Amino acid sequence: MKRISIVLTLVIGSIGFLFFTPVASFSGFSGFSSGSSAVNKSLVIISGPTHREMSGKFLDDSLIEDLSFGGKLAELLKPSTKKRTWLIDPSLIEEIIDMSDGYTVLPKIEGAGEEIATQFLVDLKYAIGDDPVYALPYGSPKISTRKKISDVEFSQVQSVSSVRLARALDRAVTAGAPPNWSETPKPLSSMNISEFRTLRKQLALLSQISNDLVISEIAIRLNTLLNPELDKKTSQSLVISFTSAVDGLAEKVRVLPGRYTLTSREEKLPVTIVNDFNAPAQVVLILKANNSRILSIADRALYLQPNSRTQVLVPVKAIASGKVELLAQLETLRGNKHQGISTLAVTIAVIGPIVGWVMAIAGTILIGAAGTRIFRRLRKARATASLGDA
Repeated sequence: MKRISIVLTLVIGSIGFLFFTPVASFSGFSGFSSGSSAVNKSLVIISGPTHREMSGKFLDDSLIEDLSFGGKLAELLKPSTKKRTWLIDPSLIEEIIDMSDGYTVLPKIEGAGEEIATQFLVDLKYAIGDDPVYALPYGSPKISTRKKISDVEFSQVQSVSSVRLARALDRAVTAGAPPNWSETPKPLSSMNISEFRTLRKQLALLSQISNDLVISEIAIRLNTLLNPELDKKTSQSLVISFTSAVDGLAEKVRVLPGRYTLTSREEKLPVTIVNDFNAPAQVVLILKANNSRILSIADRALYLQPNSRTQVLVPVKAIASGKVELLAQLETLRGNKHQGISTLAVTIAVIGPIVGWVMAIAGTILIGAAGTRIFRRLRKARATASLGDA
């Protein structure tokens, strides 16, 4: 399945969106619906809950009905002699574009709406003409909730949404709400809000490590979880999909476990750190021994190249022989822990100076004793041979 390629560098506050110039606010927004506003009869809203999981596969094929002749989205495109204002969710348009060039419905079913989606896009552009177009926040999240979580981030979501909609429709788009627009509040699942906050926090930590665009993409797509139109089943599927995607990102930067043997008091351990992001990563490597056989190890700040395996030589000092586990933890430059702990198993086989002298002396004595026994045997053999000759 082809995918829409939109090269954006996004940083939503701590999550990774770049700060754009503030735009007009969706004041009074709480939810979304398709149709005309009671305040402005010429306003057309193209919006709906997402039908895609994070992998790009569709959860179902129900958009076909909405896009077909007589469907609720297709009906909004009926010709009008009056000038209209369009308020459109870029997430929905990107999904329809995705359908138009072939798509997959879970688990592995070929989507049947390619031609219908293609025709809808043609009809949409024709219906819009030169009418003004405004961009809804990506995924049509409940605005009061999204702004409460972070008003600064919401402003950036609006800017990013207008850019993505402009590219999808290949025309000028205005960020923010149309004049005199408000909407009736709609309830939002507390579970969705809780999951959004949890995943957002994890993405914020990841953005401290790398600015890979995949982090920004998941961050913008995560807003779909706050759409009040989502049903319970779709919400659960999205939570699973987003959680899996975020967990996969966390695994991209990690310390590889290993086994080591120290044969001297001071050595350098080759510790390998992997960065599978397509962008550089910055972390701090922290190693702590589970006993006192190894002295404390200094923390090391590391710059990791994209798609790399970096071997770091870590100086260690052993003070006694035996087994030690070094617990390897990565942290962000701000001191936040990243991922879990990797274990480095270390066996210390160091011979101390006193033990070395004792072993050397013992070895000398053993060699001397062995030499004496050999000498005595040879002398005895010669004596026996002399008697025989006599």
